[in-house]
Amino acid sequence: MNKMSDNPVDYVVENKPCLVSLEEGKKYAWCTCKLSKSQPFCDGAHKGTEHRPLVFKAEKTEDVLLCACKATNSGPYCDGAHNNLEDVYAEATPEEVESMKGSISIEQDQNGKALLDGGAYVMTPNNENDTVVGNLRYQPVIAKEDDATKLSLHRLHVSTGTTSWLEYENVDTVLYFVSGSGKIDIAGCEFDVNKEAGIYVRPGEKFRVITKEDMVIYATACPLLTDLTVTDENNSVFQNDYPERYVAFDMATANVMANRFYQELVDKKVDSNEVTQFIGQVPKSRAAMHRHLYEEAIVILTGEGKMWTGTKVADVKTGDVLFLPHRQGHSLECTDEDGMLLMGVFYPSGSPAINY
Repeated sequence: MNKMSDNPVDYVVENKPCLVSLEEGKKYAWCTCKLSKSQPFCDGAHKGTEHRPLVFKAEKTEDVLLCACKATNSGPYCDGAHNNLEDVYAEATPEEVESMKGSISIEQDQNGKALLDGGAYVMTPNNENDTVVGNLRYQPVIAKEDDATKLSLHRLHVSTGTTSWLEYENVDTVLYFVSGSGKIDIAGCEFDVNKEAGIYVRPGEKFRVITKEDMVIYATACPLLTDLTVTDENNSVFQNDYPERYVAFDMATANVMANRFYQELVDKKVDSNEVTQFIGQVPKSRAAMHRHLYEEAIVILTGEGKMWTGTKVADVKTGDVLFLPHRQGHSLECTDEDGMLLMGVFYPSGSPAINY
């Protein structure tokens, strides 16, 4: 909630954005002065100042996050700028920590899954569940059967050689390279690839992996699709109108967010308009409980800690996969002195800095 005082001049807007429901065609006046007691909307409190509200018309009926900190560059919408208004990312308050002391600690079941609140879970992939085709081993770690509705995630393990042609039919495919290096052949167009990088395969294109060393790859298909098609022939064509596909991690272009950072890899800059992939670093800390308007998968690349979801908690470690349904409250705690590195992917596309 936003904090208010009796004196509008002293009114301080809490940094977190406001979740509101917009109606298609309706006009709204977004407060730009920080004085309104009806945040995020104008209540006329700006009168006598140089400020004016931003009036906009909703293009469709939807739930959105409107900026409350007034630091956004995408007004009236939140762009995550509130995360940089403090030196430290929003951490769990002592009251929040106390309220979750009674959380039930969930152990992994025989399938390596710890089921948390709202369908969220932590999973340790088990090699025994792999399907083997030539030099490729793969398994689903997030699928429709796990109550995912927007995206699916496979772990691919490739040994030396060239895989068969692979395809998630007619959906966006985003690959992340956890380890190893080699080439990705997308419908006859080859890209050199290394770890800590992502690549985008457009709908209708097949791909294969060429490597001289073991590679671990996570493949996201979006919208939701659980089946990976494996064939001997490529009858697809590389879409030359979209030549830029590969994005490597580069600290020089990362977004600093208080005492942590993230970098979007595959996103709209390579014409991936449905799904966003990012890499992020988390210091030893415990984030405040928050939510996103997207469905998300997270892979823990290094580090360990805990995932809190309200009434349940589970341990997380290097190699684990986390699934977070749309709007599921969660708090990721890093207990590792060296911090935690993670890869995330979510639908619909946007910024990982936006939460409420």
